[in-house]
Amino acid sequence: MKGGFGRISILILFGFYGFMGYSQKLVSGEYGNGLKLGFDSAQNKLSGYYENYSGWNELTKAQLFSCNFYFETILNGDSLEINTFYPGEKSNGSIKGTLKITNNNYLFIKLQEEHGGCWNVQHFADEPVNFELVKKQHWIQIRYVETAKTYFYSENSDNKKTKVYLVKNDVVCIQRIEGDWGYGTYYGDKKISNGWIRLSDLNLL
Repeated sequence: MKGGFGRISILILFGFYGFMGYSQKLVSGEYGNGLKLGFDSAQNKLSGYYENYSGWNELTKAQLFSCNFYFETILNGDSLEINTFYPGEKSNGSIKGTLKITNNNYLFIKLQEEHGGCWNVQHFADEPVNFELVKKQHWIQIRYVETAKTYFYSENSDNKKTKVYLVKNDVVCIQRIEGDWGYGTYYGDKKISNGWIRLSDLNLL
């Protein structure tokens, strides 16, 4: 009986340290080539957004091609099934794929087929695409706006509304949550904006 208890203790310790080693792979932040990743330990969920461009139109002064998609998934191992889609179009045109966490700084994403525009920017269906951590962030969620417009607030209070707002499908990186308020950052083309935002105006996670 004593020996059995010892073996059980060793198995428990092994499982605990194995979990700790596994959890160390969950690094939220900015990854090279346009990927933002957030991990919410309270819900055991990963959420992410990929956005990248190629080509340039001198007449319009804008990028010619874009590749962007959003995903969220439950953390249940190093190899995760993901369902990718354009923000706001989860029920229309989603593409399944796999996200594999390899170590603290690297992960791979492979999709079953290409999203529109990705063919000219980055192929995800031909072979797994490698992403390396560039900057660690304290994001717990990556979410997008579902209402026509939502404002940033300087504090999590109704009377602290600023003039800065986001529009439908804009993506925001949340790093702190208090009730129906989330403190997050929006990375625009020319300006970075941050503040408190109503979570009820964002997609459910």
